[in-house]
Amino acid sequence: MNSRLTQRHRRFMQVLLLVGLVALVLRGVVCMELSSHPTVVHPAAVTDMATYRALAMDIRQGKWPDHFDYQPFYYTIFLPLLYCLSPGSTTLILVAQTLVGTLAVLFTGWATALLFGRKAGLAAALLLALSRFHIFYTPFLLYEVLASLWLSIMLWLSILAWRGNRLWQWLLLAGVCAVATLTRGNALLLFPGVLGFMIWRNRRRPVRATILLLLSLCLFYLPQLPYALRNWKYAGRWTGPSTAGDKVLALGNTPEAPPGGLEYPLLYHAWCRQSDDGQVSVPRNMVRWFLSEPLAVLELKARAFLLYWDRREIPNNVSIQREGKASRLLSFPLLVPYFLIAALALMGMALNWRRRSPKRLLLYYMAWMFCFSTVLFYILARFRIAGLPLQCAFAGAGVQALLALPRRWRKMDAQVVRQQRLMIILLVIGSFFFTCAAYSLYQDYGEAAAMRLLRPQGVCVTCSQDDSSTITRSYDHGPLSFGGVSPLRIPAAGLDITKRLCVPADAASAADKTACFRLLVFAPPNAVWKGTLEHGGVRYPITNANLEQDRFLNWLRVPLETLAVQEDGMAVFRLRLQPDAKAEMAVGADFLRDFHRTDFASPDYPAGSIPPAEACGELDIIIPKE
Repeated sequence: MNSRLTQRHRRFMQVLLLVGLVALVLRGVVCMELSSHPTVVHPAAVTDMATYRALAMDIRQGKWPDHFDYQPFYYTIFLPLLYCLSPGSTTLILVAQTLVGTLAVLFTGWATALLFGRKAGLAAALLLALSRFHIFYTPFLLYEVLASLWLSIMLWLSILAWRGNRLWQWLLLAGVCAVATLTRGNALLLFPGVLGFMIWRNRRRPVRATILLLLSLCLFYLPQLPYALRNWKYAGRWTGPSTAGDKVLALGNTPEAPPGGLEYPLLYHAWCRQSDDGQVSVPRNMVRWFLSEPLAVLELKARAFLLYWDRREIPNNVSIQREGKASRLLSFPLLVPYFLIAALALMGMALNWRRRSPKRLLLYYMAWMFCFSTVLFYILARFRIAGLPLQCAFAGAGVQALLALPRRWRKMDAQVVRQQRLMIILLVIGSFFFTCAAYSLYQDYGEAAAMRLLRPQGVCVTCSQDDSSTITRSYDHGPLSFGGVSPLRIPAAGLDITKRLCVPADAASAADKTACFRLLVFAPPNAVWKGTLEHGGVRYPITNANLEQDRFLNWLRVPLETLAVQEDGMAVFRLRLQPDAKAEMAVGADFLRDFHRTDFASPDYPAGSIPPAEACGELDIIIPKE
């Protein structure tokens, strides 16, 4: 029996290594195809990739930064070590990250086999080996593929430590958790699950459990301490190994934040400024917002949760639809898209829940905590890469469970088989619906109604503009970077817009205030803007002098002589825009918002031809401080 098991294990390892070879070849080919791409060789200065490269080259020469704004392992250890071997070499980076991605495939398959069986392990490894996104991110100077390796090793080591229960295994696991946290911050939230797992394994030996807990905590925090102390000296407060915690929280958790993508609205800058000045931390501002609009906060996080599992890519730094075009291999149809792995993972979670064990429960914890920790901040496509090994582990288990069903059904009653077949069909349909259509369906049929219910006044934020004044901004469009904002063409006959905006009572009653109205617009740089804005009985001309840039977009900004507010708290703005005969011109309209506060009219637009939408108009009210 032992020889048979050994033979099976040997065959499994041979096939797993073969899958690893496939992963190595695929990643190597893509790296060769993209090796001369500008984004790989000389990334743009505004990207994280350029920052990592510059920092790593400085550290290689002994020039350490005065603080660490990003999680530091990738650019203070991983890249500098490679640059020491070959300064500035792109080839060495490509080789190293190809090996890192391949090792992630091997450890994922091995860990999954220990949890669910050999077939599940091979399926998990093959899915990760063929994952289009995991392959795509390999050549770029980003830490996502490295972070995926740490999570796969964490899972593998956890299982081995549970089996062997040796001191060195648990301490090695704590060290890997520390390195994973230094690579990507949300790995910190996985560590409590590992500690609980370790304590449960040693629950009958409380003294040993206590010693293991203390040693693991020390080993976990010791590698982070030099970075944290340097940041403490710089910031004057404890920030941990990265000073960017407040900024990344503010990006996804203000009343103006999008559910995915990056946007830098008014409150983002205000919250970060308050945190830097030691006035109010971003977490405290988040709590205040939650207490004032709890349902709006939950709705935003629910949209982010749907986006985490959604098939679409939210690009940042690189995009598979842009840089990926330079690789012929990435268009190969046999590569596995994200939605397939996500759907199989959801099926695997459902099919294996009844056969849970402490080791499997740890995988559930890691997968869902990684999801929720990403949702807590904000969603980008590359932020999901590190969690792919955990999803592939469940996906492999789901594949194995589905393949085993016909054999199980041969031994069961026909009526039970029919019931189970129906449940499996519903599970498959539900999983693919959730990853392919749930977010889009909510956008098309639920988001506008939800916003009318949860935020009937739209968005209204107030913050300090400088030491002498505060600014109140009111609008009812959604996020600009990832929402329903689209250009609405200004036809040849012109476009009339009537826009109503809610004005807070305290801002409306302020005696000494100035106000301006802004409208999002799209046009070539040389386009000539002509039109008028009517408000409070005063007509203001609109010309190119009214153009300004904000949040990387163009706006028509019209200062108001007086602000006229109706008894119902609404300010009404009537615009008439004439197009430039030489250029296509458009205004911003949000087709995922419908507060019934915008009217579009033009002879070229028949009644009912424009779907319900809100014009992207904003009212700024500036009030001097006393």
